[in-house]
Amino acid sequence: MRQVLGVVTVAGAIACSGANVPVAYGDDAGERNETLINATSPFEDLAEAALAADTAASTSALDTAVAESAAVADALPAAEAAEYRRLLAELKKAASGDDRQKTALLSVDLFRLLIDNFDESVLEVPKEVSLLDYVGFRLHVLDAAAKPDWDAIAATVAEGARWWDSVDDRVDDQGLRDAIDSTMEGLRIATDGKNLPMLHYAAQMDLDLVDLLEGYFEDEDAAAE
Repeated sequence: MRQVLGVVTVAGAIACSGANVPVAYGDDAGERNETLINATSPFEDLAEAALAADTAASTSALDTAVAESAAVADALPAAEAAEYRRLLAELKKAASGDDRQKTALLSVDLFRLLIDNFDESVLEVPKEVSLLDYVGFRLHVLDAAAKPDWDAIAATVAEGARWWDSVDDRVDDQGLRDAIDSTMEGLRIATDGKNLPMLHYAAQMDLDLVDLLEGYFEDEDAAAE
């Protein structure tokens, strides 16, 4: 995920008008978002490394996440900070026990928790795009299980379809819209047919298209300035 901070105003009157200016240093919402956005990367890396049984990369990603944990907890509301600490403790335990599937799943759970707490008012890329990124990562974790949980897979695919439906009308690039529509349909068909190779392929398409979608919104934001 390459989500970047959007724009907030320095003056209240400009903020109310919806005009865009760079995030001001010292803006609490902007700083909190930057902390949370940056903190997603180690969990992406850890999920991938755990599934690949790459011990060195897993250790490096976990060390980074732990090093950032105090700042991340401070950037979250109290209840979410407590849940973050609980999940992180479970993640450390799973990683130390070499439970790669649980490590990967907890990593994507923490990834989702951080996204859920992004402040949308200071994002240039809609939160739904980051959630579509989460869908791809979670499906890769779920389809790697010895006994895939098809109910969990179906729920994740349904979430992805809802998030895309909530943002697709903001995308004017018809080719990009068609590609994501086809990917969502591919995920649904793969899930209905319990077709793991197709599911994995469609989940990868989702991840690849999220990169294009992020670029689309970043370009749109830049053009509006």
